[in-house]
Amino acid sequence: MRALPYSLKGRMEMKKLLTILVILCIACTMAFAGGEDEKSTTTTTTASSERITLTVWASQEDQAMIKEMCNAYAAANPDKNYKFLYGVQSESDAADKVLNDPESGPDVFAFASDQINKLIQAGALARVGGSILEDIKAVNTAESVDAATVTIGGEERVYAYPMTGDNTYFVYYDSSKLSADDVKSLDKMLEVAAAQGKQVAYKLYEDGWYLSSFFFADPELYYKVTYSDDLTEKQIEINYDSAKGLEVMKALRTYFANPALTANVDDSKIIAGIQSGTIIAAVSGTWNKTAIENVWGSNMAIAAMPTATIGGKDVLLNGYFGYKLIGVNGYSQNKAEAHKLAQWLTNEQNQLLRFQTRGFGPTNIAVKGSAEVASDAIISVVLKEAEYFRTQKGVPSTYWTPMGSLTKQFVDTPDPTTVTDADLQALLDSLCSQIRK
Repeated sequence: MRALPYSLKGRMEMKKLLTILVILCIACTMAFAGGEDEKSTTTTTTASSERITLTVWASQEDQAMIKEMCNAYAAANPDKNYKFLYGVQSESDAADKVLNDPESGPDVFAFASDQINKLIQAGALARVGGSILEDIKAVNTAESVDAATVTIGGEERVYAYPMTGDNTYFVYYDSSKLSADDVKSLDKMLEVAAAQGKQVAYKLYEDGWYLSSFFFADPELYYKVTYSDDLTEKQIEINYDSAKGLEVMKALRTYFANPALTANVDDSKIIAGIQSGTIIAAVSGTWNKTAIENVWGSNMAIAAMPTATIGGKDVLLNGYFGYKLIGVNGYSQNKAEAHKLAQWLTNEQNQLLRFQTRGFGPTNIAVKGSAEVASDAIISVVLKEAEYFRTQKGVPSTYWTPMGSLTKQFVDTPDPTTVTDADLQALLDSLCSQIRK
């Protein structure tokens, strides 16, 4: 084949080259445009589909409710993609379960207020601060915020969110057997019960939680724990072995000797006694409401703790008041998000929901002051007691075991009145020596 003239060949090659360049330019332009769209889509997808996973622990009874709350939180934050994992865990021993392996524990969990120190010691609670802390203090009762507060190095720090305030005891009574005036005094209750051949249940044996109500009736009787900066118990003081403590023991001796008082009881025995008609009043808490109401029906009535005779005086029995708190795990990989969820789970609307769903006492000031709460017989009494009961916080680790056995001699002795004053003092001396540090 004969070769084309150079000029024609050059023009054709140039034309080919220009065509190729145009195609390349178009391709590059399309590629660039496609890459920008892809990046935008990826960014948008990342913003909406980057999953935030939070593990939340709550009691078995609260599972349906906590899921409802978390789903509502996700709905209120549509710009984020949340995945919630749920664990079943009672607040009463939540700390022990978390401390088994805090690093792989829940992000958010509920616990009883007396567990706060050991959780902080293990780094399993994240401190609350900033605007969230300001909100907590503004909307909750001072007592509930105090339950979530510890002092470290002279500085008060908040480590949890107040959730409920009702962990205490009060008097259930059968209003067909006892009047509202009768239950204002333990002595009167026992007198009326005895006249009817009935009993009043009050767990004053093998339970320092209830027994403390007699010692707390005197504000001068106390224990005090001094903590080091890492919240280790450095010193424990207690003065139950004083003359005033002895007066309390004398009063207990008298009450244990009264056949109308049944002190060696637990929840099952109380319910059984109510069902059999033997028990017409009982010191207990919110957890027994349904079982008692099933027996007494509309005759079930509620009263605050009564007075008792101690040292020859009528004094008001006091008691422990415990709170349930929500904490954020200090080892959470999503602490900021966990704090926001914890704040949501304890806000006004959810404290109202807890009250309506489970009958829990609120710590939120607005909910506490609502007509709905005020009309609830149990919660209104509980909130009244909260004003003067002692917050269950800073209890010595050495307290519960010896307090649980303090009244054993009254139970083991056929006639408690034969236990001498010297015996009582010896019991108090032993108690305090076991508690002090």
